[in-house]
Amino acid sequence: MLLRAALRFIGGETLAQCVEVAKVLNAQGHAVTIDYMGESVRDAEMAAQATQEFTTVIQTITLQQLDSSVSLDLSHIGMTIDAGLAYNNASFLAQAACDAGIEIMISMEGTGRTTMILEIYQQLCKRFDNVGITLQAYLYRTPEDLTALLQRSGKIRLVKGAYEAPASLARSRGAALDAAYRGFVEVLLKNGHALSIASHDTSLLNPIQQFVQAQDIPREHIEYEMLKGVTLDRLQALRDLGYRTRVYLPYGQTWYLYLCNRLAEYPPNIYQAIAEALGREGVSASAKENTLLESRR
Repeated sequence: MLLRAALRFIGGETLAQCVEVAKVLNAQGHAVTIDYMGESVRDAEMAAQATQEFTTVIQTITLQQLDSSVSLDLSHIGMTIDAGLAYNNASFLAQAACDAGIEIMISMEGTGRTTMILEIYQQLCKRFDNVGITLQAYLYRTPEDLTALLQRSGKIRLVKGAYEAPASLARSRGAALDAAYRGFVEVLLKNGHALSIASHDTSLLNPIQQFVQAQDIPREHIEYEMLKGVTLDRLQALRDLGYRTRVYLPYGQTWYLYLCNRLAEYPPNIYQAIAEALGREGVSASAKENTLLESRR
């Protein structure tokens, strides 16, 4: 039953299943970003296996002619073992993706890993321009990080941030965080920097669209990214307005942890999915409308 519920939010347990879901989403006009789920690997052989799986993802995207990027956690490919190992594995994948004309998006993790992730990313940017990075708006350090990253060409995926963090390091949810998020978006748009707006929150999306209209920014230069299984109608509406849209599409055997993450972010997501898995009427659509895409996984 839990797997049936999880399938609402993931591409499947295997890459083959994920590809079929990606094809459907592409046919609906949405790009996807495929992520082989996993993080905090503490064994070099497992990191190598994950790197090989991501290599297969890149090859498959090319063979299947998917409109897809690749998303990954650096801790999945060795960062918790050694930063150099993660850099080497990431470089291998970045080169393979570059040769195939595919973008790689590095996800953000807990606050204790932020500095190391950004350092590895900066090193990758010296060799590759097809690698993007995720920034978390709730961190007080983000303005400084954003200033540095504007010097790099890689796309920035902007999320609110979902990992637990001390009050000294991060803003809590509320108006101040929303204002910070909108401010970062405006800076990126004014600089013409590649940007993926990763949120479902209408209190953010509506003002951002108003800013885009007021500044006469070409909509095709802006991308919105949302989770699979959450407010796809909203994403389609953005697509119909001329924006590029993308669906985060993870797959793998560790779907239970991913399901728990979705539960932590917004419990009605899971109540709805489980109700549907049982063939019952789920929670109201209005309850789902405020769901947020918070981190980058």
